[in-house]
Amino acid sequence: MDMKYAKIQILLLCLIVFGCSSNIPIIKAYPRPAKYKLYVSSAPPEIRAKFVASLSLYYQGKLDSAAISFVSLIAQDPNYWGSYYYLGLINKDIGLYQLAIGRFREAAKLPVTEPALRSNIYLALGECWESTGQFADAKMHYRAAININPESASARGSYNRVSQLIAQK
Repeated sequence: MDMKYAKIQILLLCLIVFGCSSNIPIIKAYPRPAKYKLYVSSAPPEIRAKFVASLSLYYQGKLDSAAISFVSLIAQDPNYWGSYYYLGLINKDIGLYQLAIGRFREAAKLPVTEPALRSNIYLALGECWESTGQFADAKMHYRAAININPESASARGSYNRVSQLIAQK
């Protein structure tokens, strides 16, 4: 009980000494998707460790470092879709939608054996098109995601939302 009290005192002392400042940088961390293990197991064995390290950077919110790492992976193995996909996610996250669309298209050209993962590529394409106001293109890609993985609640919800937006125009 005394140890817990001591930790609280140290924390309070640090707050008093250093102050609560808005200058403390905030790093946005991204939650790992439920399919995280599928992404990892889909990576070729020769780049799997580096892919896991790149994913770790991405999920810690270190997007610059993650982008550099994924570009390096693409140079090492240009036939692995996952590096293009995550580089596309980084581009989408920072608002570079056209660049992200290109990355997702590259990922879609490559073999992806797991339907849920292939569906996520088309879902991400739909999200980019929706963000740019191209609702018809978004709807088409959401439909493709549903066709690949009919159980995708995200794709179905996005498809319905965009369909309503189109109907309101």
